[in-house]
Amino acid sequence: MAKRSQTKESLPSAPLAALLAWLMPGLGHWWIGDRPRAIILFIVVTTTFWAGVAVGGVRTVVSERENGPWIAAELCMGPQSLIALKASKMLREKERKDASLNYRAPWPSGDIGVIYAGVAGLLNLLVILDVLARVEHLHTAARPRAPALIRKAARS
Repeated sequence: MAKRSQTKESLPSAPLAALLAWLMPGLGHWWIGDRPRAIILFIVVTTTFWAGVAVGGVRTVVSERENGPWIAAELCMGPQSLIALKASKMLREKERKDASLNYRAPWPSGDIGVIYAGVAGLLNLLVILDVLARVEHLHTAARPRAPALIRKAARS
């Protein structure tokens, strides 16, 4: 965790921490100094997303036309989901050009992959919210507080 004795100028920015967390799960936590948590979050969320893509295939899992609201959850994974979406579109184009090609996953594995990737995106949304809360806590802890006697007198 970051040191509490930081000056206001050296405190992390909440929007930047959230952006970093969207770019790569755990990167926002790494930036604010919570390195062990960052490593765990990166491994868990990224592995869950790519496991879903591996199980269901990129063509089936990351498809805005076929998966409806799940694509919104998957996009919370940031650039990783955008790369997978681009790959899915390329495979769809190949299928249109050559009717003998079929990159779609069979029924159960495709649905399972969509759910895994969507849950990973939602987990990353929680990671983003968590880093925002941690930055807010750092800002709150760094605010000067009145001595205890003054606070006690103010309540009376």
